[in-house]
Amino acid sequence: MPEQRPNILIIMTDQQRWDTIAAHVDRFGARTPAMDSMVRGGVVFANAFTTCPICTPARATLFTGKMPSEVDMPGNLGCPNGPLNYNILTLAHRMANAGYSTAYHGKSHLGTDLGQLGFKTHFENSHDPTTVAEACRYWRNRDWMIQKRPFFHVVSLLDPHDIYFLDPTEERPVELEPWPNAGDDRSTKPWPQQDYTRGQGWSPERWEYYRQFYRSRVEKVDRDVGTLLEELTMGGFGSNTWVIFMSDHGDMGGEHGVGFKGPFLYDCQMRIPLVVMPPRQGYPGPWRSALPDGFEPRVSEVLCSTLDVLPTVLDIAGLEPDAALRGRSLVPAVCGDETEIHGEVFCELTMLGRRVAPIRMVRTRRWKLVFYLGHGEELYDLDADPWEMTNLAARAEHAKVKADLQARLWKFIAATGDPIFTQQPTDADGKPFTTVPIEIPDGLGRGPRAADSPVTWER
Repeated sequence: MPEQRPNILIIMTDQQRWDTIAAHVDRFGARTPAMDSMVRGGVVFANAFTTCPICTPARATLFTGKMPSEVDMPGNLGCPNGPLNYNILTLAHRMANAGYSTAYHGKSHLGTDLGQLGFKTHFENSHDPTTVAEACRYWRNRDWMIQKRPFFHVVSLLDPHDIYFLDPTEERPVELEPWPNAGDDRSTKPWPQQDYTRGQGWSPERWEYYRQFYRSRVEKVDRDVGTLLEELTMGGFGSNTWVIFMSDHGDMGGEHGVGFKGPFLYDCQMRIPLVVMPPRQGYPGPWRSALPDGFEPRVSEVLCSTLDVLPTVLDIAGLEPDAALRGRSLVPAVCGDETEIHGEVFCELTMLGRRVAPIRMVRTRRWKLVFYLGHGEELYDLDADPWEMTNLAARAEHAKVKADLQARLWKFIAATGDPIFTQQPTDADGKPFTTVPIEIPDGLGRGPRAADSPVTWER
């Protein structure tokens, strides 16, 4: 008898905004037939957020189920942190212990040998055509008729991260609708935002080229996703594979007058595409897996983050998540339950290149509070101001809302042992610099951190 448990595939892109999928929300005019097919066959999580707007820390969350600060990943590799600690219990370790074949193809950006992180089969590279070819080879080399072990497979693609290689002088006639916040001078925002000028002062034609180039990278990665989905099906796994499609973080895209990534926690960087697609019916295969009760393709408004991916994978595999995990399974939402699993989500950024800009965020459906160590705060009413233009942090009429969000954030910082209040903010050259006094809330020095779970898994 073939294995009855489902396969689980995570397809991850790099630096893809949530609003780049034609069948959901597309502000770039992109053609995305492969992503559209997942939207039509799955559940789109419209309020999904990353825990960090840069690669390495965000990916650390995905595989550990912990905030980046909990696993000592404050920045990208070499800026300045080293590899992810291979003694940490990862999602791949958990799946291997449960009898899954574990595989990883593509970009990692964690610095640690993927075998040490629990992936039995792994091919790390940042060349998407090679990633796609090797992932497809992995499926074609398995016999779906006599499959003895289900697989947990991560395919990590580089684009649209290659936005960094746009022509430095190119311009295009303006076609796309300008961002409502493009004229934000950030004069009421914390100093690191005012100091960050990447793209500031570009002409509308220059920004049009940026957005068209970014669109081209999204369309390129969509073609790669299409090849992956076709080969997964042609390999015989369409009837028994859950597909989770996501990105690690977003891109500024010209909002607030800046591009790429920066010391901001705006939604354009923090919000990510996240689609969960159950096995497709009607394909050949001995499983004929029944769809979850209550399933229908739709958009879920449940507030969630990348912390929830690990428990979701465990739930699909029939495994009981640890009670200590901060994330929650999204499977109930896939099955139609719109009960909120979180009252708020939390995000963080500590380092961007040589700049130490410790920033923490708490976001509900309506409100967002962003705390900059040594540089003040931002508060946004997202119902009234979805483009995050008006900073309400200093307004007396919103003091009660701000205090409530602060209390939630301080509680989370204490619970995670976040060392933010031991850190020294700097300027872009790495020199200490603050604009407001640092006041440490009661009990929020360097708190005790629970020991990381030791790795015990069958190699």
